[in-house]
Amino acid sequence: MNPHIVLGVSGGIAAYKSVELLRGLVQRGAQVQVVLTRGAREFISPLTFAVLSGREVHTEVWGSGQTATVDHVALADWADLLIVAPATAHTMAKLANGLADDFLSTYFLAHRKPTLLAPAMESAMWEHAAVVANREILAHRGVRFVGPMSGPLASGHEGIGRMAEPLDILEESWKLLAQPSDLAGLRVLVTAGATREPVDPIRFVSNRSSGRMGYALAEAARDRGASVTLLSGASHLPAPARIRFLSFETSADLQTLLLQEFPESDVLVMAAAVADFIPRAEHERMHREQGDRTLHLDTGPDLLAGLAPLRRSQTVVAFAAETDDLEARGRRKMEKKGADLIVINDVGQAGIGFDADDNEVLILGRDGSREVVSRRPKRAVADKIWDAVRTARAAAVGKT
Repeated sequence: MNPHIVLGVSGGIAAYKSVELLRGLVQRGAQVQVVLTRGAREFISPLTFAVLSGREVHTEVWGSGQTATVDHVALADWADLLIVAPATAHTMAKLANGLADDFLSTYFLAHRKPTLLAPAMESAMWEHAAVVANREILAHRGVRFVGPMSGPLASGHEGIGRMAEPLDILEESWKLLAQPSDLAGLRVLVTAGATREPVDPIRFVSNRSSGRMGYALAEAARDRGASVTLLSGASHLPAPARIRFLSFETSADLQTLLLQEFPESDVLVMAAAVADFIPRAEHERMHREQGDRTLHLDTGPDLLAGLAPLRRSQTVVAFAAETDDLEARGRRKMEKKGADLIVINDVGQAGIGFDADDNEVLILGRDGSREVVSRRPKRAVADKIWDAVRTARAAAVGKT
C-alpha cells in the first residue's frame, strides 16, 4: 500500500513529534504532502519537513507569489487521508466551524476522505466546554481521533493533553486507510439516548444516558458500509451525517418506531436507556400547595420481547447497565430478551458509561463467547461490538 497522505501540523510544542511521524509514514511507503500552519512555523522549520517528504511544504493558500501553488481542491483529489498532528484547540475550532483562513483549514473543507486528528493541549483546554463541543461536532461528521494521552504537559503540569505517540498515530492511520466495508449491504437499526416518561405536563422521569455509545455505534456502522437508521431519545448530540435519523421521547414512542422499523432491518442494536418504570402521569400540573404527593411507578414493557413475533433472521444486540454481578446478570438478560449478543458496562465506575467519552464493556454471546473490551473511546468500543456482530452473523449462516 502506497497511500497519499496530507499531514497537517499546527502550532504546539508537540510539532517536533510530527517529524518522527512523517519519517514513519514515508518508511511505510506513503507519499506525504505536509501543510504547516503559521503557528507551527514558530516551532519548527518547513525545511525539515520538505527534506523528509521530498515535497515543497504548503503554508499559505496563495503561496509565495513567485511559483504556482498546488490547488487545495486538486490536493483533495490526490489524498487518501488527512492527518492533523498536533491538532491544537484553535485548529480544531476552525475545522469544526468551517473557518478557512490558511491552507490547512481551506484544504479541510475540500477533503472528502478519512480525517485523523491527534489533539495536543493543556488539560484545562481539552476539558473546556468549547473544545468538548468542537470535538463532538467533528466526531459526528466522521472525523476520527487518536489520543490525547495523560502525562507531563508543556506547562509542567500532569494530566490529559499529550499528543499520542507517533507510532500510535501511524498505526491508527493504517487502520483508517484499510477501513473495512464489511457491513456493506446490511440495514442497521440503532437506538440511543434516554427516554423521558411524563409525571405531569411539565415534569418527567429520565436517566443519565447521553446517547454517546449509540451514536458511536451508528457512525461506526455507517463508516463500515451499512445503511443506518438511528432512533434517538433525549440527547444533546447533533444528528450524525449520512444517517437516517428519527427521534422519540417516551418508551411508548420508541416502541412504535421499533414496530415500524425492525421488520426491514438486518441488525438491531438496543443501546437506548429505556425506562424500567413508567410513572402514572397526572393530566394537570402538580402544585406545591397541594402538599406531598405519591408517585406510582408501573413496570415498563420489555420492548425487545415485544418484537419477537416480527423477528426473522435479524441479529439482535442488547445492552445492560449494571453495577454488580455483571456477567451473571448479563447472561440472564440476554436469555430473557432473546438477544444474540449483550453488551454490559459497569456504570458504577467513574469515567466510563453514562455521559463519558470512554467505555469499558463485556460482550457476551448466546454461543457462550465472552470478550472483555478494555477502556477506550466509545467509537473504538463500537468497532469491537460490530466485530462481534459480524462473527455472530457468520456463525449463524454456518449453521443454516
